[in-house]
Amino acid sequence: MLKTQKIKKEIDILPYDMLEEVEKFIKKLKARKKVQRKKSSLLADLADIAAEVDLPEDFSKQHDHYLYGLPKK
Repeated sequence: MLKTQKIKKEIDILPYDMLEEVEKFIKKLKARKKVQRKKSSLLADLADIAAEVDLPEDFSKQHDHYLYGLPKK
């Protein structure tokens, strides 16, 4: 028997007030899953930020110049 089938059978025999608790619990689990899906890699986050910010095309090669004012290489 599948785990989902076992859970459904258990839910079928619960009293109504407990079903409300189960529903709240399921909603919390879904919310937590959404938060986990939103997590991405640092590289992906940086790419998103870079796309939103107007950076010079040579920023990755000349970052010391743009960040610290050093001469370009």
